[in-house]
Amino acid sequence: MKGTPAAIAIAILAPAVALHGWGREGHRIIADIAQERLTEVTKRNIQSLIGNNTLASVANWADQIRPERDETFGWHFVDIPKDAQGFSDARDCYRPEDRHEGAKDDHRNCVVDRIEYFKRVLGDKNAAREDRIEALKFIVHFVGDIHQPLHAIGEAKGGNGIHVTEFGSDMCGRHECNLHRAWDSGLIEHTGVDEQAYVEHLDRLISEEHLRASGNPADWANESFALAKAVWVNNGGSVDEQYYGQQIKVIDERLALAGLRLAAVLNEALGHVSTREFRH
Repeated sequence: MKGTPAAIAIAILAPAVALHGWGREGHRIIADIAQERLTEVTKRNIQSLIGNNTLASVANWADQIRPERDETFGWHFVDIPKDAQGFSDARDCYRPEDRHEGAKDDHRNCVVDRIEYFKRVLGDKNAAREDRIEALKFIVHFVGDIHQPLHAIGEAKGGNGIHVTEFGSDMCGRHECNLHRAWDSGLIEHTGVDEQAYVEHLDRLISEEHLRASGNPADWANESFALAKAVWVNNGGSVDEQYYGQQIKVIDERLALAGLRLAAVLNEALGHVSTREFRH
């Protein structure tokens, strides 16, 4: 967006505040988009689980608990082989060789299956309240993750092994810059736009482009997989202004669609369940 009419319009709306990408503010932006599109019944059911907290306030919980919940590591992505035709549940969601806890017995070890699983838990009026709360928090985060293109390709660990120069620098903080990091945070940070202004920008995009929620998690993974191959940079490549100008539009659409689809998932799971039916 920087250097484009959209970037200029956003910059006018708010002071430049660096974002921290899909790992932090990006997830909050997606949650904000979804929050605006919840039905009243869904809102009441969510309130019964997390009180007056917003979706954005729990959007990064799944990342925060990863150090003590090692079994959740593989739930954030799906490693589709780069030369594959697309997502395969049997191939991509059961990885017994994974070194993380529980992998030998986890047949839902990918973000696609985990969204479907936690959606069922969330909408189950007989499930324990604590399980439904966790399911809600995981869904809010995982729907965002599945829309990040580099979360849907196995090549070089989703681009983590692809070292790049990011806007002229080889180092991103204390670590070498890599392609995955650029998509998680670097490109969004480069907008210099704060959360509220970004949400307003995406709301306009949704309206102008007539974006709608569609598909299922497998479809979303295949979209991200195709995009990952299209935006790929070889090892030693550069994420520069030209690359940014080409790809920020992709990021905007993925964030917007993630928000729309998150709202749809939550409305489907909770929009037809009476709050009184939930066990407390």
